[in-house]
Amino acid sequence: MKSREGKYPPPDDLARLIRHWMTIWPNAQITSERMKQLYPYILRKWREGWTLAQIAQTACSCNDGQNIAPSPAALKVVPTRRLSLSPTGAVPGQTFGSDEIRDAGSVSRLKLQAEIAELKAKSIGTEIEILYRRMRGATESVRAKLEEQRQRLVSQLDQQKKQAEAATARLAELESTGRLSAVGRKPKAKKEPVQKAEPATPKPARQKRPAKAANPAPAAPVQAPSPPPAASMNAVEDTIAKLYEDD
Repeated sequence: MKSREGKYPPPDDLARLIRHWMTIWPNAQITSERMKQLYPYILRKWREGWTLAQIAQTACSCNDGQNIAPSPAALKVVPTRRLSLSPTGAVPGQTFGSDEIRDAGSVSRLKLQAEIAELKAKSIGTEIEILYRRMRGATESVRAKLEEQRQRLVSQLDQQKKQAEAATARLAELESTGRLSAVGRKPKAKKEPVQKAEPATPKPARQKRPAKAANPAPAAPVQAPSPPPAASMNAVEDTIAKLYEDD
């Protein structure tokens, strides 16, 4: 494959190949020196276009010189989920052994769960042994209280053992299939829906007071009609005289 000429496979993919061989041959010595011997073959196949998962599975054996059979590595599917990481700071083209690869997060978490549960079980077992020794020379009343403590510890011990067994079983499932079933997982706590606060009751709008009317301008005094001009004396006399003309 021209696009891979002069290039090297990613270190994490090489770690994945090593882990696959470790699963198939747990007693094999896949050391850094051994990987240096195998790397030229791995590199050549990868540059031809093979994936490291394909290289991990492509192995056949002919031990009797007559019958060719696929090796266990060829029969087992390489998990698609990444279970291993290369050493910190590894660069393409660098070889390393099985003792240098690191566990992926999903693997390390399950291992840690099993280890913690086993340590707790061991600690509880020590407490139970101490109680047994205290009960030997205790009075009846004290022995009864110690027995209650012992029963509680036995229950806790059983719980820790079950947790260790569950973590170990899930780890085996993960390394075998590359998957984790939902069984044994802690259910996620459901988040309670956040209740929205009810909107506050709006305060009634303040009513504006009516604007005070401006003081009206004082009304102009009504002027009394001026009396008609007094009739002249001559006009009156003429009027009276006309009254007597018909006589």
